[in-house]
Amino acid sequence: MGTANGILRAVLGLGLGASASLWAGEGASTPTERALLVAVGAAPEAPPARPPAAPRGLAASVNAAAQDAAAAALFAANAPVSPAPAERSGASTLPTAGKPGDVRVVTTTTKLAARKRWVVPPLPLPPFRQWGRWLDEHKVCSHSSVDWMDKKGRWWHTEMRGYNHHPAEYLVGEGEFQASGVTTYGIFILPGRTDPEDDELLADERIECDYRKIEAAAREYGRKDRRAGEAGTGGNGSRNVGLGGPAFKPSQNSNTYVNWLLRQAGVRYPAPPNAIGWDTTPHFPYSSDAQE
Repeated sequence: MGTANGILRAVLGLGLGASASLWAGEGASTPTERALLVAVGAAPEAPPARPPAAPRGLAASVNAAAQDAAAAALFAANAPVSPAPAERSGASTLPTAGKPGDVRVVTTTTKLAARKRWVVPPLPLPPFRQWGRWLDEHKVCSHSSVDWMDKKGRWWHTEMRGYNHHPAEYLVGEGEFQASGVTTYGIFILPGRTDPEDDELLADERIECDYRKIEAAAREYGRKDRRAGEAGTGGNGSRNVGLGGPAFKPSQNSNTYVNWLLRQAGVRYPAPPNAIGWDTTPHFPYSSDAQE
């Protein structure tokens, strides 16, 4: 919660026109340092004087940064460390019957937007006015995951959650809050069936596909084993070149991830109810000055 509160302080500062220099990263020498300044809500040292940007450009930059900050705060506020599946007080309520090779799409409702409505302050200023309206219109959304049984008869499932939502041993990929250097979410492959933590089970449907393609795609989506500028990290953002998963934002989320997985396995699955982001085409980070 500390990170979320720090980001929230930065959001408030932006909304009041007091923190534009913080979001420009002035006084910090690296993206990580700038991100840390944002995360703790600290002000960097005053930068050397420079000509002011055109008012319209500055306003657009501040609004864009504040919108991104609000998205990060909303997401970070829902990232507690969960115990390992075997240590949870209650086992998954989903049935475990099946046969090797079974693949199932699981969708549950989630009221994250309603629970975290406080993250966006009720200020009559952009972008807070727009964010408040968006949250009010999406009080009930859905969260999707994919389960499969391997050839040894063991169930597994994958989902995208807050970076610390599950133990690190199950983490197979990650993604950042846009243009911050701050890791925001994780891609997890966990033993057992999906644990329906949220209110209502909307779907637990068996589909026809090769579970090995699902697992391989899950490990690819958030793969981060390269550095920007290395050979092979060029591209156009249509695939992961080893620099991590797509930046988190409300329209590019866990549902985006699951639909992408299914498409990699050759499955065209209709959007579940309230599955915001399902039809978004994910855009992966890439180094534009590198060669393919």
